[in-house]
Amino acid sequence: MDFNLARGVDLHIIPTKQFKMNHVLIDFATPQTPTNATARNLLANLLETSTHRYPTQTALARQLASLYGAYVNLYVNRLGTLHTVRLRASFVNDRFVDEDLFEKISSLINEIIFYPLIDDGEFDGPTFRIQSNNLKSAIKSLYDDKQFLANQRLMDLYYQNDSVMKVPSFGQIADLENLNAKSLVSTYHSMINEDKIDIFVLGDIDPMRAQQVIAKLPFKDRDIANNSPLYHQALYDQVQRKTEYQQVNQAKLNLAYSLPVYYHDADYYAGLVFNGLFGGTPYSKLFTNVREKASLAYYASSRLLPFNGIISVQTGIQASDQEKVQNMIQEQLTALQNGDFTTETLSEVQDSLINQYRAGHDLASNVLEQQLVTKLVNESDKNFITEIKKVTIADVMRVAKQMKLQAVYLLSGEK
Repeated sequence: MDFNLARGVDLHIIPTKQFKMNHVLIDFATPQTPTNATARNLLANLLETSTHRYPTQTALARQLASLYGAYVNLYVNRLGTLHTVRLRASFVNDRFVDEDLFEKISSLINEIIFYPLIDDGEFDGPTFRIQSNNLKSAIKSLYDDKQFLANQRLMDLYYQNDSVMKVPSFGQIADLENLNAKSLVSTYHSMINEDKIDIFVLGDIDPMRAQQVIAKLPFKDRDIANNSPLYHQALYDQVQRKTEYQQVNQAKLNLAYSLPVYYHDADYYAGLVFNGLFGGTPYSKLFTNVREKASLAYYASSRLLPFNGIISVQTGIQASDQEKVQNMIQEQLTALQNGDFTTETLSEVQDSLINQYRAGHDLASNVLEQQLVTKLVNESDKNFITEIKKVTIADVMRVAKQMKLQAVYLLSGEK
C-alpha cells in the first residue's frame, strides 16, 4: 500500500505476519557526484551517533535499549548512478509489549533525522573528529582485504576517467581532508530537503495506523528529476589491462565484461541464469571446470551488476597461471555462447537461483531491498520464479554473445 507524504516523499507499507519484528527503512537517494559519497557516508555515521536529546553514542544506545532492544542504524549504498543513505530500524511488534512502541520508534527516528547535534551552523566538533577518524580507519581496513582491493582496482580500471562510478559508494580517504564540521551541515540540508525519499514499513502493522505515525515526520516537498539510475558506458577500443605487485600469497586475477543487460529489461532473467551458468553458482562452468576439474584457481566466480551493465569475474590463482586461466575462462564463455551445456545443468542453475530467492525472502532486509529497488526503477515486481523458469538455452546463448571483455586486472606477488 503506497502513500504520498509530500512531493518526492513516498511511503510504502508492506503488511505481513511473516516476521516477529517490525521494520522501517528510509532511503535518501540522489545522483552520485565525484565528491558527495564520502560526505554522505560521514554524515550517516554522525546521524546514528548522536542527537540533541541524546548527545553521545552511549545515551542513544541506552534509549534504544529502553525500547526493548530496538535497533537503528544508518549506512550508504549505491544503485547504479544513485547514491543512497539508508536508515534501518527494527523493533518488537506492539502486540508483545504493553505500550505504543511503533510511535516511540518513529519519534526516535524523527530525533535522529531532524535534530542532529548541530549548534551555530556546525556539527559538534569532537564528535565530527571522532567519526572522521573512524571512517578513515574503516575505509583503510577495507583495502587491507586483497580480494576486495583487487575488485576495486578492476572497477577503477573499467570505468572511464570522467565517470563518477570510479568513486566507491563509501567514499575516499582523500576526500575527508576537504570536509569539516561546517561543510557537512550543507550536505545534511541537501539530503533532508532535496533527496528522493522512499519510506518502507514492513511487519504486522495496520496500514492506516502506520501512515498516520510516519506522516508526522516533517518532510517537505522537493523537486525530483526523473533520471534513470542505470549506468551506460561506451565500449573501449582495446581491453584495459593493469598489473600491480604486493605481498600476497595468492594472485588475484579479475576481469570485467560489458553486458548490456539491465534490471528488469527483456533479458534480465536470462542474464541471471547466464551468470549462474558462467560463474554465479556451484553448477557454473568457472566453478566446476576452472576450479574443480583443472584446479587452476583457489576460487572462481562471476557477479552480475544489473544497474551497471557489467559482469565481473574474480579468481584466486598462481600468478604464473594467468594466461592459462584467462584462456580457460574464455573457453567457458565460448561454450555458453555455443549452447554447450545440458538442459539438466540449466535446470540445476534455475533451481539454485529460485532457492536463493526463496531463502532470501526469509530475511526482512532482503524483502525491503527488493521493494526499494523496484520503486527506484519504477518497475512492477514481476514473479521471479516464473520468469527464471521461462529462460531457455537459446536465451542464455543470446545473452552470452553480448559479453565484451573490457578490463583485466592482476594483483600479483611475483615479479
